[in-house]
Amino acid sequence: MNKELETLILAYEAYSAARDIEAERCLAIFESLLDDVLNRHPGVSREILRKSILRAHRRWALQQESKPPAIPPRA
Repeated sequence: MNKELETLILAYEAYSAARDIEAERCLAIFESLLDDVLNRHPGVSREILRKSILRAHRRWALQQESKPPAIPPRA
């Protein structure tokens, strides 16, 4: 996975998992990262990038749910 994409997905994950003041801080970080990517790729639309991140986050979250636990259960 592209490092920029992974960073944005993880930042969105932190925002979606946070509550109250922490959520505001995480949203500010996510928006800042979006700004950085948009500055490096000037032809990209902010709205399309945001939608792409949400779609990628959804796929990432589903993959995380389907992964087996790191430590196998004791028999």
